[in-house]
Amino acid sequence: MAIYRYTAYNSRGKLEKGIIDAPGQMQARNILKQRGLYVKTLSADQEKRDRELLPFLSKLIYRVPRRDVGLFARQLGTLLDAGLPLDRSLTSIIEQTENVTLKKTIIEIKSSVVEGRTLSESIRKHPNIFPPVYSNLISVGEATGSYEQTLMRLADLEESNQQLKNKVTTAMFYPVIMLVFLGSIMVFLLAVVIPRIQMLFAQLGQDLPFITRAVIFVSTVLTTKLVIIPVVLTFLIYFLFDRFRNTKEGRVKIEKFLLSIPVIGYLMRKIVLARFARNLGVMLKSGVSLIVSLQVVSKVVDHFVFEKEIEEAIEKIKQGSRITDSFRESILMTPMILGMISAGEASDRVPEMVEKVADVLEDDVDATVQK
Repeated sequence: MAIYRYTAYNSRGKLEKGIIDAPGQMQARNILKQRGLYVKTLSADQEKRDRELLPFLSKLIYRVPRRDVGLFARQLGTLLDAGLPLDRSLTSIIEQTENVTLKKTIIEIKSSVVEGRTLSESIRKHPNIFPPVYSNLISVGEATGSYEQTLMRLADLEESNQQLKNKVTTAMFYPVIMLVFLGSIMVFLLAVVIPRIQMLFAQLGQDLPFITRAVIFVSTVLTTKLVIIPVVLTFLIYFLFDRFRNTKEGRVKIEKFLLSIPVIGYLMRKIVLARFARNLGVMLKSGVSLIVSLQVVSKVVDHFVFEKEIEEAIEKIKQGSRITDSFRESILMTPMILGMISAGEASDRVPEMVEKVADVLEDDVDATVQK
């Protein structure tokens, strides 16, 4: 099945836009005609070509909000729980989905399912939208016959992650606004006020202190053609920093530096550990093995240093170590978290205890943000 974009007039003469899946253009036109639409334009979707030619811009153009992905999981779980077949459930969701990129993805998933593949196999083809936790949990649901519960857990997981992200965004909003405000005032003073004061100083004909001369020099740079120098330097520094940040050594050094900053480091540690605990708890509670759960979660935490620590812990667990002992040397894990996980191991209630850890950490993040 191919995906086509169309514009067509409906029975009331209004122009509609949308996408449709069909074996070919002729079949697509026939389907639209059966819907009472008169085709104006019909063309093959260009998303795959755009992703190859413009990988950076395509991430922005074809972005799918995590809220929409969570809504998809909840809708699918609800429809399956109501007794609808998988293909009909997907068809119903396609008709209700507004995000074009997600809609095309669900169309491709449905086509794959109709061809005989499982839902987990079909979703695994779209890692940019559905991370590995989706295919692994759904695979377990397929084996145990608990599709609905698995999808609902995934929806709850998306909501928890989104709430955590919103808390961080809220915490950063005020400092960013203040920095922008103060920066605007500084630019105004240097570009407008200082040049006028400079004329007064010139009339006095006196030697000025070093700090005053430095401020006047900066003002001169900003108000003449010399302004191109700081602009070029800013772009050069950003380019070099971005190159350094995308190297393994660079990511490690930057993340360790951020962890060492008093407030930011504390908040970052809690956020990373909360995301780790929430995802691990959901996977373990769904019946996924510990090793597989850790392998999947290591790719979800979005923290290079902790990802490597999880990979090292996996190797220790394979050799027979307990979870607590495997993370003993971690620079992110706290004694409190290790103690709670140890209690879970002792009582054979690791999934429940890990989810409890997530609750505690998310409450801690919330309290930090409120301060």
